[in-house]
Amino acid sequence: MWNRDQLRAPRRLLAPLVACCLIVVIAAAGWAQPSTSSSTAPTARPTVTPLDVNSVVDLVLNRNAGLRSYQAHAVLDVRQVTFPFLHPVLDGHLYYTSPGYAVYDFPHTPSYMQGITKVEGAVGMASRWRHCYNITLEVQPNAYLLHMVPKIRGEVAQMDVTVDKKSGNPTLFNWTYHDNTDTVRLAQSFAMVNGYDVVTSQQADFDKHHIRATGVGTFDQFRYNVPVPTPTPTPSDPLHQCDN
Repeated sequence: MWNRDQLRAPRRLLAPLVACCLIVVIAAAGWAQPSTSSSTAPTARPTVTPLDVNSVVDLVLNRNAGLRSYQAHAVLDVRQVTFPFLHPVLDGHLYYTSPGYAVYDFPHTPSYMQGITKVEGAVGMASRWRHCYNITLEVQPNAYLLHMVPKIRGEVAQMDVTVDKKSGNPTLFNWTYHDNTDTVRLAQSFAMVNGYDVVTSQQADFDKHHIRATGVGTFDQFRYNVPVPTPTPTPSDPLHQCDN
């Protein structure tokens, strides 16, 4: 039986944990990664075989040409491993804007989330990778593995991204931190929905600051190239465009 004092501490921790989970999911929520084409119709995937880092990044960026924005129904299920009785399931919407900005809006959240109902971000946006990271390429049988070390030292020591060779889909992210005990892993599943290849489910596993949790996100009811909420502009200072 948990007493009241034991319950208060984990509840205070859950709000930033869920926010962290949202940010990680947002980091890849825009993996529609459209180009800036003005066409409204999906186009074929590139067929050139990438041979270097630039080609692999371009493979990711050139997916879903013509997709400028979308909204989707989103459900985020966060399970705190250490305190399993803290298990919020959030129901709301994801709004995506090219070239990689995402806004999560959950109108109804538990009181212990301290008023967190909306989170936005562009963390991990592929169009910034070459600017923000020193990247090396490892070629695997069915995938390309990008090892990325931030050019500006931050909390993250390295981000590894697994890119499917055939589709260009980034299917797996692994973040490691300068604190060697901290790791975050994000796995993604894609599906072709009404002509666009989009993320339909994600699982994020956290082991960070001695807090362990799993977050599962699912997405459906996609509507493409519709008006969506305007995200906060990216800071003009280039040092803050690569915050990690």
